[in-house]
Amino acid sequence: MSDVLKSEYVHIREVWNDNLEEEFALIREIVDDYPYIVMDTEFPGVVLRPLAQFKNINDYNYVTLKDNVDMLKSIQLGLTFSDEDGNLPTYGTDKPCIWQFNFRMFNVNEDIFANDSIEILRQRRIDFKKKGVIGI
Repeated sequence: MSDVLKSEYVHIREVWNDNLEEEFALIREIVDDYPYIVMDTEFPGVVLRPLAQFKNINDYNYVTLKDNVDMLKSIQLGLTFSDEDGNLPTYGTDKPCIWQFNFRMFNVNEDIFANDSIEILRQRRIDFKKKGVIGI
């Protein structure tokens, strides 16, 4: 989904180091009414493929995912809260809210990554410099 469509339908609450506690306070206020959580993460791609023999594709996929998550640094964490009917909170806006936590641990100049994944994130306007300075 393009950035235009995202901002048209939802309000993305960007979470940085300087507003982390404020956003946690908001989440504590809404979590009882919106107890269902969807989580999304951004990692710098798949850089490791296991060479071992596996019983099935599910085992291979699990080990591939686990090894890459264990090895790489997270870039973002997205949280979406909903009630039992799928409604999202609209805290202070006329649009449903979602949270995007921006981490500073990943450094595009020093850390390992998959080029295609980083290019996709750059096309989505991920600002790696900003994350390094004011990220969580």
